[in-house]
Amino acid sequence: MVTVRVLSRFKDEPPTDWIDDKDRIIPFGPLYPAEEVAKLVADSHAIRAVTKKCRNDMQNLEIDNEALAQLIIKAIKTGRYRNSVWCRIKNKTIAACDSYVVFEKAWVEAAAKELESEYYLKFALNDAGKLLLVVSCHLS
Repeated sequence: MVTVRVLSRFKDEPPTDWIDDKDRIIPFGPLYPAEEVAKLVADSHAIRAVTKKCRNDMQNLEIDNEALAQLIIKAIKTGRYRNSVWCRIKNKTIAACDSYVVFEKAWVEAAAKELESEYYLKFALNDAGKLLLVVSCHLS
């Protein structure tokens, strides 16, 4: 059995197998109260994009931590909670994340106008509850 390190505050029963996506689903949630997440992201310095893909997606979408904080607040207030799921951060590091879908208007240069875009966000509170670990931030 491979030992993994859980970075998230939620630690109950991490998966032993990653064979199927259904093994990653946490059957309840959201794991992190919206009020606590909103309070934490009020300071955008508490947000950490923890995967290379997330950092690349944010760069491609030209989203900085301030914009990400606003997206997260909108997601937890008016977005749609999808599910909670275990996510791999690195080879032996995982986190239990809540995932949300949120719509946001953004300028699309190719269309020369604002269009509504659907964003997919996955995040977790770290074990101390002082950082928001963002695993995914991309268009759906």
